[in-house]
Amino acid sequence: MGDKNKTNRMFRRRIYAQGFTILAMVAGSAYWESDRSKRKQFGDLLEEQKRKEKRDAWIKELEVRDAEDEEYRRMRERVIKGRGAEEKGLTERQAEAVEQRIKEDTVTKIRSVLEPGEAGNDSSILRAAMDLWHGR
Repeated sequence: MGDKNKTNRMFRRRIYAQGFTILAMVAGSAYWESDRSKRKQFGDLLEEQKRKEKRDAWIKELEVRDAEDEEYRRMRERVIKGRGAEEKGLTERQAEAVEQRIKEDTVTKIRSVLEPGEAGNDSSILRAAMDLWHGR
């Protein structure tokens, strides 16, 4: 109230405080820039690792499918050979032995496709499939 010197001092202090605030914001931004860049690099590395894992899983799935296809081709060839043996005049007992061996190989291949945790206990679906295969 009428004290011009005190008012001017307060305005100067206010300007100094605003300058300090701006200086602190610039310094803080410079300080945290390295942290932001490190966080971005870490995020990029995680994303790249996920892409690589996804690609590896995809390649593994393709390899498993190729192996299954090859196994199915082999089983088909054995079945064709077994039928060819019947046509060549093998005895009924020999033809049954060939067919039984093919069935056992097929069951073994089906079990090898199961996950290790499922291999110990026969699920009802697997049992039903094996019963159908054996003709029960």
